Amino acid sequence: MDYFSALNAFVEAARQSNFSRAAERLEVKASTISRYVRDLETDLGIALFNRSTRALRLTEGGRTFLVHAQRVLDELEVARAAASSLNDEPRGVLQLNAPPAFARHHIVPALSEFRARFPQIQVDLTCEESQVNLIDAGADLAIRLGCLPDSSLKARKIADEQWVLCAAPSLWHEPSGPEHPEALADQGFIASSQRLDLYWSHAGETVRQSHTVTLRTNDLEAQLVAAQAGQGPVLLPAWLVATAIRQGTLVRWLSAWQCQPGEVGTSLWFIYPPKRIVSSKVRSFIDFMVQRIGEAPYWRL
Repeated sequence: MDYFSALNAFVEAARQSNFSRAAERLEVKASTISRYVRDLETDLGIALFNRSTRALRLTEGGRTFLVHAQRVLDELEVARAAASSLNDEPRGVLQLNAPPAFARHHIVPALSEFRARFPQIQVDLTCEESQVNLIDAGADLAIRLGCLPDSSLKARKIADEQWVLCAAPSLWHEPSGPEHPEALADQGFIASSQRLDLYWSHAGETVRQSHTVTLRTNDLEAQLVAAQAGQGPVLLPAWLVATAIRQGTLVRWLSAWQCQPGEVGTSLWFIYPPKRIVSSKVRSFIDFMVQRIGEAPYWRL
């Protein structure tokens, strides 16, 4: 038995709770995953999974074995990273996880330049709104938006988020838009929650407002499209609305004021598992994107 391949197959099957999905991730046949797991079970003398038609569930022995199997694979990755760091040309598959809207607007457009600079790195991009567990998902690197919770993960800030209140040019009776946040007291908004709390500050004045949401959607790009269609004002990050504002399909309201959807400011982050050595492929992508975005982000208004 190829024990390394068997461990990879077992760990991926445990992550996916499914042989077929594990096979897709590892680019092998589902029967190969099943055979490796069966060989491990024979070798160990225990069942690693409880099998059903819906999903796989780890047995108690399987959970114990998973901890140690993952540790072995992590140690191997550290050894590979240490060796590859001596190579002048980073290489390998970079498993990247990112929010869909940010990935479409800022990651995907940059990949051609990145691949031209680092032709030996293949990027495997997964777009998800939910904040997946990087270790369970097998991701090397992820982008997170908002406040970074305390965790064992390592992080590097990309930029502070700039929030922008904007709307279709036809939505307000004056071309310059409202003159003070209080003018928005009865205005319905586009947002992801049932009510929207806004925190304003300008020249020592602070205002907190709670607004009715007339169109609710958790998809940021849907909020952008709805705002362009004149369905209400929306508070969105500058990285998403800067192009629309520069093109004139949206106008910025109350640009002299700072506005955010919470009392605490938010940021964009790279996060990655706390390995002793950060692989050259991860370092290369982080450095590339930080340089491309700039100290003052290119989308800043």
